[in-house]
Order: sequence, then structure tokens, then C-alpha cells
Amino acid sequence: MKKTLLLLMVCLGFACKKKTVDAENDVTKYSWPLQSATVSPALLINGQLETNFKTKSASQACLNHNYTLEFSKNGNFAFSSNGPLCDMISYQNATWIKTGNEITLNYGTGTAHKVQVLGNIITDKYTFEQNNTTYTVTYIYTAKPK
Repeated sequence: MKKTLLLLMVCLGFACKKKTVDAENDVTKYSWPLQSATVSPALLINGQLETNFKTKSASQACLNHNYTLEFSKNGNFAFSSNGPLCDMISYQNATWIKTGNEITLNYGTGTAHKVQVLGNIITDKYTFEQNNTTYTVTYIYTAKPK
């Protein structure tokens, strides 16, 4: 009886093995919601130093409303958000190409941008200057099955 119970527990252990996300090999099978947007160094927002770039008002407000990156098999990509006026963000003819762990996003405006994909994480870095200080925002997107 003990041997049978032990064998049953071992079989259940293998049967319950957690399925791993292999988003790196086919990014089109997943939606990529934004998990975090961290700015460095800290940015003065509403009178306080802040590293959470999602709290920045006005133009960044869409980041707080289910901001998601989607890749299509036909080579197009899109950002979506359900915040006010966020549906107005659109890139006509936006395309993507994946080479190794790098995805090149072409916004259809003559501008291309590279992001890194590793496992179920896409990392995007954006640099800007404000008041003679250079800031880097690191965006982290995590794969979610469609």
C-alpha cells in the first residue's frame, strides 16, 4: 500500500509539472501587457521625485490603463490601452522583425526602435533629456497567453 501511494504521488508530481512559457520563440502567441516603467534617475513629478514612470501625468496616462503590445503573424504590431483618448494612439504600417533576442519595431514613420526579448519578458529602453538631465525609462512587458 505504501509503495502504491508513493508511486501515485510521484506520478502526480510529474503530471502537475508547470507548463513553461516559450514566448521568446513565437511572440505572436502572446499579448504583452506593460508590467512596469521605471525612470532613472528619479524624475520630479507633481513636486515629488518619482521612479515609477507610469505615474507621469498627461502623455503617459495611457500606461496605467492596460497598456499592451501585440504582435501579428503578418509582421504588424500595435499598442493598445483602454484609458481615455488612448485609442487615438495608432501607428499605420507599423511592422516588426525578430532577429535572435532582438525585435526591431518600425513605427511606419521612418523611425525604428529595438527591444530585447528573453523568455517571457520584453525589455524596452527609452532615453530622453529634460532640464539638462538625461533620463532612461525601462519598460518591462510580460507575456500573457492570448
